[in-house]
This record gives sequence, C-alpha cells and structure tokens, in this order.
Amino acid sequence: MTAARSTLSFDAILARIGNGLREGARWALRGILALAIIVMAGMFAVMTAIVGLVIATVAILLRLTTGGRRETIFTTRTTTRTEAESDGITLDAHRTARGWTVE
Repeated sequence: MTAARSTLSFDAILARIGNGLREGARWALRGILALAIIVMAGMFAVMTAIVGLVIATVAILLRLTTGGRRETIFTTRTTTRTEAESDGITLDAHRTARGWTVE
C-alpha cells in the first residue's frame, strides 16, 4: 500500500511562509523589548551614578567653603562658665550627646 500524497497548493505554501514571517516578527519584537528594557536599566544606572557624583561634589564644595570651622556637629564641645551670685562658685558646663553636663 502506498501512502496518500497530498498536493501542495500555492495557497498552502503562502500560508506556511506567512506563519514563518509571523513567528519571526514575534521573536523580533520580543528581542526589541528585551533590548529596550536593558537600555532603560542602563540609563537608570547612569543617571543614579551622576546624581551621586553631583551630591558628593556639592558635599565636598560645602566642606571646603565653610571657612575655618573644622568641627562637626558630633564633635563640638561647647563649654560655658557661670558664676553663682551668692557663693562665688564657678560651674563648668559642657554639652554631651545626652544633653548638658555641669561639673
């Protein structure tokens, strides 16, 4: 027994070519979308790095242009001396992390 042969018509060939082109276009669109996502992520990373460099530059410029003051907020030690009017006792007070301390 011989297998039945199907005849290829011109319409069947065009349908196969059309399906192949449709699948190729679908893969191409997926590739373009993937590349667009990668490009956007790269642009976001570059913009973030630029903003970080601008912040660092401003911080350095502020540090260099603040005059002769070299102390920071956390290392400032303010000392005040007050005298009690009745006994003539001198009190030494300085600011700590927990508030003012009087010695």
